[in-house]
Parts: sequence; structure tokens; C-alpha cells
Amino acid sequence: MWIVFDFIIYSFLLSVGFFVLHVWFHRKGHPRKIGMSFLLFVLVVGWLTVFYGSFIESHRLVINHQSIELSSERSQTLRVALLSDIHMGPYKKSAWLKQVVSQVMEQQPDIIFLAGDFVTSSSDDVKWLDPLKELKAPYGVYAVTGNHEYHVQAALATIDKLKSLGIRVLENEQKKILIGDKMITLAGVSDIWFEGDLKKTLANVTDSETVFLLAHNPDVMMDPESQKADLVLAGHTHGGEIRLPWIGPVPPLPTKLGRAYDKGWFVFNQSRLFITSGVGESGTRARLFNPPEIVVIEVAL
Repeated sequence: MWIVFDFIIYSFLLSVGFFVLHVWFHRKGHPRKIGMSFLLFVLVVGWLTVFYGSFIESHRLVINHQSIELSSERSQTLRVALLSDIHMGPYKKSAWLKQVVSQVMEQQPDIIFLAGDFVTSSSDDVKWLDPLKELKAPYGVYAVTGNHEYHVQAALATIDKLKSLGIRVLENEQKKILIGDKMITLAGVSDIWFEGDLKKTLANVTDSETVFLLAHNPDVMMDPESQKADLVLAGHTHGGEIRLPWIGPVPPLPTKLGRAYDKGWFVFNQSRLFITSGVGESGTRARLFNPPEIVVIEVAL
């Protein structure tokens, strides 16, 4: 599919570019017509928009700082870095991921979460994941699988690769960590379109526990089991990739929650949900009004 999108993008840029240049260099001797001038204006704006979205904004990495209180009696603050939808493959490779990892480490996170979709088109894409070995945090680096790992039969290869890079992959399981005087339950569910089992993931969790749930797809919130989590971190939507002011995502989102749950903070059945728009692209290479992001969340415990 990415080949089709690239063919459309490059064909548009080349054909419109040649046409505009031809008209510009042959403008002398031709009467000026309002219709032609308007057409040229529209074509130039369209060309600049497609070029900017495809080759500039999609590489304009930003740091999205957020904060949330999970306790009214704050005793600890946890600095969380969240990455999702890395999508190594035809558009982005190790050079891009090195930039992302460098920016993450500059934020000095206490813990790092990777919310799935590491590859795009095949299991061969895992070879571009090596820069992830530089991710280090006092409380560890944790990951879950995304739907793309399963779509292209790369789940096992991706899990093995991540483990070889020192990353703990949570496959429908949980781990308890002590942060200061607070015990936190970290739960990670595999992609819910495939091998995800939220009941197993949150088994034996009690109401007194503070639970972080890492999931790729925010539709995990539609499972009543998700109410056991205090904070849910997800990706998958890409924020729509292409967005317009006051309108939001242009393409339909790949979720049952609907377009209202595109990116950012939400409250769902009393659980707090954050959806990141991710750092990579699938389908088209373009982003618009929605640059790739690293999310840093200050969590008050």
C-alpha cells in the first residue's frame, strides 16, 4: 500500500511542479486571466502542502509535556516517557530512530513505555530497531505489541528483538515496582485485535493498587476490565496523521471508540486515558498539523 501512496505523492509533486514552472516561464506574451491565476494559486498551495506534510512535518519531532495527579496526597512524582507507532520500514529507519532515542534520553525519564507497532511491512523491519538499545531508565523500559506486528507475521521476531535490546515486553502480564514508598502495578496487554487478554493481564489486581496499563489500541477501554487501571497509555490512532484546524483527523480512525478519541487526555469509566499520535507513519508518509511526538508525563503518585 505504501508504494501506491508514494506513487501518488511523487506523481502529484512532479506533474504539478512541471506545470507551474512551465506556465511561469511562458507567462510573457499571454494575457493574464483570473481563472488561470486562481488555478495556479491553488496548485502552488496544494504542492507546498503535500511537500511539507510528506517531507518536513513528518520529520519535525516534538516533545509533548503533560502532567496528571493520580493521588490527592502526592508523595512521589514519576517522569514517564511514552513512545508509540515507531513503524520502522519504508519511510523511517535507524537514522530517524536514533534521533527519537536521543530526544527521549534528553528528557531523563524515570520509566519508558513503548506502545506497539514497531514495524510496518515485514519481519525484516526489526533490523532497524537497534537504536532502542540506548533507551535506559531507572525503573526500566517496557513494551507491548501492536497490530502491525501481527498483520505482517512479525510478532515473534519483534518480541525477540526487543528482548535482545534489553526491553521488557509485557505479554498479557504485569510487574510490580516500588517507586519511593509507592508500589505500582505495571500491566501490559498484547494487541487486542490478536492475542490480547485483558482479563489475564489484570488478574488479581485489587482496588487498592495503583495500576498503569500499557496498550497499543485505545479500544481496550471498551473492556470493563480496564476500569481496574488508574492510568492507561495507548497509541494506534496516529492522531489521524492528517488533521485540519477545528476539524481534527481527516481520515477515519482505526478504532471503535470513534473520532472523538483521537489523541490526548480522556476520562473513560473513571480511568484516565492518554493516546499519543506516535512517531511514525503507515500508509501515506505524510502528517499535517500533527507532528510526530515523544510524550513526557509527570505523574503525581
